[in-house]
Amino acid sequence: MTELERSGDVQEIEITADSVIGLTIKDLDDVLPDGCLIALVGRDGDSQVPERDFELEYGDHLTVLGRNEAVKQALERFHPHD
Repeated sequence: MTELERSGDVQEIEITADSVIGLTIKDLDDVLPDGCLIALVGRDGDSQVPERDFELEYGDHLTVLGRNEAVKQALERFHPHD
């Protein structure tokens, strides 16, 4: 954990970007920045480690783990600012 605090980050992101709704975790391989992965998906109060065929819905909460810059880029892709 100490190493993660220096060069990595963990963030929870709410999906609000239309461009990723309906995609599966496998589809995110083309969307996620290198150095970043989806650790958990929360929906309706339940959290789970998602299978590759798990389909994303608006409002899902993703726990993203990775390098600082990669996590920052993921935040911008899944929850863009208006």
